[in-house]
Amino acid sequence: SGNLDQDVADWIAEMLSEDLDTFIPAEFCDMVIATERQVREETGDHEMDHVAMAERLMAIFREDADVPTQSGAITPLLVFEVLQWEDEFRALAGAPRTVRPSPRKWSGR
Repeated sequence: SGNLDQDVADWIAEMLSEDLDTFIPAEFCDMVIATERQVREETGDHEMDHVAMAERLMAIFREDADVPTQSGAITPLLVFEVLQWEDEFRALAGAPRTVRPSPRKWSGR
């Protein structure tokens, strides 16, 4: 699964960079995916919706001085986008995953 993870991070970075018209490093996508996996393992909630996950990941990233959350470079919405693109990639790779639908009204702050 390690190789697929690197592929997914590279692919998401490419898609997001194109989508947002700004450079999104693959390392960031990789960090989101790795931390997401850790949260799913620790909570035992493998179907946690992306909004709840994005909020949890942001809380973890805010605790880490090396992650530029203060500058506004990393936002809950950006984390959410990575999770959405990860779904897309996994579906295309023939390894879809199941997560609960996210609440419709969410500001992404």
